[in-house]
Amino acid sequence: MPKIVTAKRREEEMERARLYLKSRLMLPTIPLGMVALLAGYGGIVMMWVQDDLSPGAVYGSTVLLLFGALWGWGHARYERYLVTICPEYLARKLKLLDAAKEYKRVGKSVSVSGPVHQGRRFVWAAYAVGVCSQFAMTAYFVDQVGAYPAFFLPWAGYFNAKIIFWRNLFSS
Repeated sequence: MPKIVTAKRREEEMERARLYLKSRLMLPTIPLGMVALLAGYGGIVMMWVQDDLSPGAVYGSTVLLLFGALWGWGHARYERYLVTICPEYLARKLKLLDAAKEYKRVGKSVSVSGPVHQGRRFVWAAYAVGVCSQFAMTAYFVDQVGAYPAFFLPWAGYFNAKIIFWRNLFSS
C-alpha cells in the first residue's frame, strides 16, 4: 500500500510542478518572446529600409538569435530535469505563490530551500557563464547590428526556444 500512495503523491507533485511552469513561467514568456522578436528584427528592418543592412549585420543577428535559442533550450532542459528529478521543489513554489495570492499564512512544513540534486553548483556556474556571454556578445555585435537588435535578439531566441521546447505543456 505505501508504494501506491507514494507513486500517487509523486504524480500529483509532478502535475503541480507542470502547472507551476505553465502558469508562472511559460504564459509570461509568450508575450515577452514576441515583443523581443519584433523589437529585434524591427531594428534589422530599419537598417534595411535605410540601406544600412550589410552581410555582417545579417550574420550578427543570426548569431545573436541562435545563441539566445541555445541558452533558452538549455534553461528549458534544466526545468524539465527539475520536473522529473525533484518536482516537489516546483510544487512547493506553486503552493507558496498560491498562498500569497490568497493572503494565507504558509505552514511551517513548506520549506523555501532550493532544489536538491547533483550538479546544483554547476547550474549556478552555467547561469553565470550564460549571462556573461550574452552581455559579451551583445557588446561585440552592437556596432554591426545596432543597439535594439543586439539587445533584443538573444532574448527573442531565449524566450522562443523555451516556448518551443515546452509546447507539450500547452497541448496536455
